[in-house]
Amino acid sequence: MKWAIATRNVDWRKADKERAAEANIAVITEQDIAYYSKLTDYLKEAARYQFLARYLKGEGVPGLSVDIPATKGRMGKTTFYNFLISPFDLLKIAYISHKATSTNDLETYQRMVKPKRLKAIAAYIDDGGQFPTNIVINFKTKDPLRFHKIESFENSTFGTLRLPGQYGAAWVIDGQHRLYGFEFSERGKNHVVPVLAYVNLPATEEMRLFVDINCEQVKVSRSLLNEIYANLNYGSDDSAERLEALYPRIALRLDEIPSSPIQNRVQTVSKDNDKNRCLTLITLTDGIKKNRFLGSITQNLPNTPMVQPGPLSDLSGDMDITTEKAADVIAGYFDLFAKGAPGNWQLGDAKGGFLCTNNGLRALLRLLKELINFIEAHDHVKAVSMDAIDIVEKVAPYVAPLVEFFSNADQSEIQSFRSRQAEDGVNKNCLGMMGIISEAKPEFTSKELLDYVSTRDKEGTNVARRLIDEINLVLFKDVIDKLKEHYGETKDAWWWQGIPQTTREKCDAQVNRDNGVKDRWQYLSLADYQTIVPHNWELFEKSYDFGDKGKKADKVSWIGRLNKIRQTTHHPEKGIISKDEVASVKTIHAHVMEKIA
Repeated sequence: MKWAIATRNVDWRKADKERAAEANIAVITEQDIAYYSKLTDYLKEAARYQFLARYLKGEGVPGLSVDIPATKGRMGKTTFYNFLISPFDLLKIAYISHKATSTNDLETYQRMVKPKRLKAIAAYIDDGGQFPTNIVINFKTKDPLRFHKIESFENSTFGTLRLPGQYGAAWVIDGQHRLYGFEFSERGKNHVVPVLAYVNLPATEEMRLFVDINCEQVKVSRSLLNEIYANLNYGSDDSAERLEALYPRIALRLDEIPSSPIQNRVQTVSKDNDKNRCLTLITLTDGIKKNRFLGSITQNLPNTPMVQPGPLSDLSGDMDITTEKAADVIAGYFDLFAKGAPGNWQLGDAKGGFLCTNNGLRALLRLLKELINFIEAHDHVKAVSMDAIDIVEKVAPYVAPLVEFFSNADQSEIQSFRSRQAEDGVNKNCLGMMGIISEAKPEFTSKELLDYVSTRDKEGTNVARRLIDEINLVLFKDVIDKLKEHYGETKDAWWWQGIPQTTREKCDAQVNRDNGVKDRWQYLSLADYQTIVPHNWELFEKSYDFGDKGKKADKVSWIGRLNKIRQTTHHPEKGIISKDEVASVKTIHAHVMEKIA
């Protein structure tokens, strides 16, 4: 008989889990149930052994014991066995750990099995196919394996091995698809599979072996490696490895705990992405690492690296407590935006959403670092000595103006944030957010923000807007006049021959949208000249080549630069442009007036 506590929407803490384990009570969360539901879809009846292996692990089941011929050997201090076995006998005692189980389990690291691959393997088996390579397992048992020696051959021994009579006694390190493929096979019951079995191999060695095997056979994605190393290095003796393990571990916790507004919104190996589950593990992992929330490695003594705690670390040095504190701070901080601007947050990566996107969270994490730095200096406190709830309460008043902005922002304002991409875009978005906060709370500032503001040219932005309007009118008239002169106006020949098809289609769509209130060529925009001019280069080369080197498209790249600046000058909500951008507009304006006008 086995007791279990099954819960939904409950954040299980370490101490509670330990109490349940001491009382031999299983803890089953909604994530576990979702996992086994999905696994049942994949593995059908064979999924029962995964469930039994997890919740009845260690319980003696005499009927599972099987005697098989085997060879025993040693590699260094490691004992191993080679044998042949029916895949269905192995399935009963095997346990395949997937990343979809609890991320707090140090021994979970395998990739989710893929149904298409299982069915393909089954078809191969039914076609008479065989697998010459070993399935690699690790026997995990408190009691020594019973091996009856029959004969010895130098460094190996032949005899009879009794398999452990326990569910979950054999962890599959490699070959899970081959093993479970037999469950889908019609002729697989007459087969045997070769097995290489280790005994009580430590979890870290087990996972290193998994990585070594799969790096040679299949490219392992960075996201999967993040998930693997969250467990692989967690108990490492190396300070740097332990720190590296914490970043993805915190990110995974943010996807699990009910208090997190990004619960179930992070893509992992076992979770498919959609417009709401659009966040990547890499985004969160890198955001926590690059902003040094957990500190950095220092070299106090030769060959003795030490972790210098960061603002979200716990002074005790306990990795579990640090994981909980960091996750609670970030979840509480994100929750200020999720509750204050729910419309934007819930959209995810759908149109109009920004905050709960990869770029949005990267900018918010960068902003959190700036907020913590400011609060530490302004209030003379150290975040590393504070509880998670106190840190969130300290940053909340400064987040309020930003929350109000995003709760009332229109589509164009949101698009200005979404349009900034890559690392440079993250930095600009963060500075833009800091500027919004600083306007409401002037005491909030930093050297970086002051430097950024000092490069902005408010008066120059107004001048640039006027100059760009003049340039646009000149180009509009010049392009149409030259095309009409060259191709003629009969049946709008200049339009059909001089304007690229994609540009014509865009203009026609706008004509239809506006019910024909304007002529189609009146929908030509500044960006369109960057394709029209190279399309008719012989007509425009002399006046539109401003000295840029390269192909035709490169020689008119100045139009693209100008259009990018226009996206800010003609949308006041996007802010003001830099002094360098103002100077660039003035230079282009001078060229246009001299060579084209």
